[in-house]
Amino acid sequence: MAIAVLPLALSCRKPTEEEAKNADSKSEAVTGETTPTPEPAPEETTEPEETAAPEAPAEPETTAGSDAGAKADKDEDKAEIPPSGKDPDLKTMLSRYYDAIGGPEKWSKVKTMKYTGKMNSMGKVFTTAIVYKRPDKCRIDFSLGHIYFIQSYDGKEAWKFNPTDGSKPEVLEGDDARDLVETCDFDGPLIDHEAKGHKIEYLGRETVDGQEGFKLKVTNKTGSVDYYYLDTEIYLPFFVKGKAVMKDEEVDSTTKVGDYIDTGGITIPYYFEFDLDGVDDNETFRVSTVELNPELEDSIFTFPRKIEDSY
Repeated sequence: MAIAVLPLALSCRKPTEEEAKNADSKSEAVTGETTPTPEPAPEETTEPEETAAPEAPAEPETTAGSDAGAKADKDEDKAEIPPSGKDPDLKTMLSRYYDAIGGPEKWSKVKTMKYTGKMNSMGKVFTTAIVYKRPDKCRIDFSLGHIYFIQSYDGKEAWKFNPTDGSKPEVLEGDDARDLVETCDFDGPLIDHEAKGHKIEYLGRETVDGQEGFKLKVTNKTGSVDYYYLDTEIYLPFFVKGKAVMKDEEVDSTTKVGDYIDTGGITIPYYFEFDLDGVDDNETFRVSTVELNPELEDSIFTFPRKIEDSY
């Protein structure tokens, strides 16, 4: 799963544990505070039983574990209720989804977007700002006190800036770059997926937290796989399953999505809740403001600009 906030892909990039720890200590050293400074409002907003040893050698545990993992992966490609003739076909589902969020006519008029909000992560509150520019540029800024983190993609090169470890801005590679590139798709993978090289399969109906959804398997052109759940009545996504990298290991990740609000004629989720295997506390992101079509120069996405010189 692309780990970044985005308007239609519905997942979110969170500060890593190391970033949060370093930011907290550095913020205390420099400013004497651990809470973020208030962010100015934008000019225009719309808001294990033992058993006897077998006589013959048992199969190695790694083999059994591998088989179990393969079975789990295979089962994920199924749903509680298989597809039936009573369900809409995939094309219809995707069309109704698009209409539910405002439709192609209104979305085509949105060329840039800016979000501000608060990320609650590891007991800290990060002030967050995210900007997008069609077709594939985006930038994500986190701040804790006066310490800022940046991830950005200018359509050609992905990069990050983490001042707490004394490093300079650096170009992202591998999975980190891939995830950010997926994040920066302005319209997300459910729109024009064939033209973008993605594959979407309808798996059937499944209930999550009491809410029934159409389960879609989205295989991105980079090879990553996410599972989207669209509400069977209103066709808005409310749950996403995927993978994330934590301490150099891939773990299961889920995102709950909600608080959809009509914002200037388009419908946007204002609340995200993230859960990673191995992490005790869920993390949340709540959108505070959304600007449609703010003026954004291409240079703010380009390596290695600093936050003070940006939007």
